[in-house]
Amino acid sequence: MRLDDVCIVNSDVTASDDFYRDTLGLKRRMRNVRFADFVFDGGPRLAMWLRPSIAETVGPAYPSRAGLPFRVVLEVPDARPGPVADPDGFVLTLAPSVAGGTGGGTSRLAEVELAVSDPEATGGFLETLGFSRACGDPLRYDGGDGTVIALVAAALLPGSPRLAEFSQNGGHVMLAVELDTGEQVDALHESLTARGLAASGPPAVYEWGARSTYFVDPDGYIWEIYAWVETPR
Repeated sequence: MRLDDVCIVNSDVTASDDFYRDTLGLKRRMRNVRFADFVFDGGPRLAMWLRPSIAETVGPAYPSRAGLPFRVVLEVPDARPGPVADPDGFVLTLAPSVAGGTGGGTSRLAEVELAVSDPEATGGFLETLGFSRACGDPLRYDGGDGTVIALVAAALLPGSPRLAEFSQNGGHVMLAVELDTGEQVDALHESLTARGLAASGPPAVYEWGARSTYFVDPDGYIWEIYAWVETPR
């Protein structure tokens, strides 16, 4: 189990593709009319998925209300530190790579921070998914490959200077969790359904070769639970 990608729900794949490649210098892995994603030297990818397409895939479970603030931290060589907004108004925080220096360092998606109404309840949900606390911190979870999923109480953000680094445009984000087998996907679907979470429906094999199901948590964050089971068609 690991966090495979952080997917921003966008309105224009071409505009996003141009921005993340040309302005931020990210390396694109794939692109089609509804989706694009970008790879780093390790860890989760950063993805963009066109809003009508992801809404159709998630189905009736797709959140009807505006999304809560969230923050994505990217470590990029020679980055100018600080927040930067993409064409949809999503804010990302850029940080220099650890090695620093011209041409040095590696790129990665270092952290995704979610504003939530009940950090304790969301922490329990993350542990159900299989994530463990990072250094025992109840607000920080190990997403794999050094990436952290962090939680912040939404009630603490208004008036905080940190709010400027969060996306506040009411847009949505999806976090994809990769499991090893289709059977694990089925078992986790059953467990999450028993918790009362809204689901897209029973797991199904999609054209890209994954057995997937989609959940929306009480704060409106979308979660894809999947495992590769077939060669993409």
